[in-house]
Amino acid sequence: MSDVLGIDIGANSIKVISLTKEGKNIVLDVVGETKNSKIDWMKDPEKNIKQINEVAAEIKALLNDLKIKTKKAVVCLPEDQVISRLIRLPPLKDSEIVDVLKFEAETFVPYPLDKISLDYEIIEKDEAGRLTVFVIAARNDLINAYIKLFKSINMTLVALESPSVTFRRVANVAVSASNGIMVIDFGEKFSNIVALNKGQICFTRSLSVGGESLTRAISVNLGLDMASAEEYKKVYGLKENELEGKIRVALTPVLNSLMDDIRKAVALFSEDQGKQVDLLVLSGGGANLPGLAEELTKTTGIEVQIIQPFIFINTSKITLPFNLSLEGCRFSLAIGLALRGLV
Repeated sequence: MSDVLGIDIGANSIKVISLTKEGKNIVLDVVGETKNSKIDWMKDPEKNIKQINEVAAEIKALLNDLKIKTKKAVVCLPEDQVISRLIRLPPLKDSEIVDVLKFEAETFVPYPLDKISLDYEIIEKDEAGRLTVFVIAARNDLINAYIKLFKSINMTLVALESPSVTFRRVANVAVSASNGIMVIDFGEKFSNIVALNKGQICFTRSLSVGGESLTRAISVNLGLDMASAEEYKKVYGLKENELEGKIRVALTPVLNSLMDDIRKAVALFSEDQGKQVDLLVLSGGGANLPGLAEELTKTTGIEVQIIQPFIFINTSKITLPFNLSLEGCRFSLAIGLALRGLV
């Protein structure tokens, strides 16, 4: 078993993945999932100590159930709590980049600079020495809360990533297309867009539409409780010929908003990169919404795939507790985290 776990602390669930590299093969050692009952603690972690302790207890219980002794983890921050930008800079020495980025950060980070941490990655350096840099900013109180959370269960955070970096890692190994990829991750509370060109991040977006938004639309329109609305959503989705199209009608206003955001992201990619998006890749729990892939293809004219993050992983070592082809897309973030250092 690897000495580092990928742990995805989502709005609705906590997922754990352990991978090992055996020669050229990547092998799945452990996969597990549990409900996450506390979802808002990261917004004001200093006031939500009790909730943080409850999340820590849920992670500890999951690791105990899976009989995992590993004490190191790679985790990512929620995309809606991370500020990221692609910044173009003139030729600079390595020692000068951080100071220039701090100056640039004042224009797009909505917090005092002494309250945040900045990290960056040089995406490209042209022949003239000009730099394209991907910058990530996050609040120090949030970072410290994650560190304390894992320290409380006797674990060490090896890395705390932006989801965009994690999605890039898994997309680069699980998706065959090499140019013009846009990953759309459908989470419970939010959806994330990560645009990639030649395997590098171009831009990211966090959208306020998630699986819960769709479920609530069905609940309100059809007078159903949320649990029943969730089941109707999963079974019928956007199918026009099911239940006289009532589920589709209920979902349409929310989906239209989401489609508008995706079209804008596609247009931005074309304008910024000078090329078209070749492939839309769906990820997350909402990726399998019936009819969604077809609707996106119809709306954008772009090929759509549902990510299969286990496709390059040997899963024969364990008995999987879910259907890979149907539910594998829910684990793409956890797999991306576990892949750190392996690819």
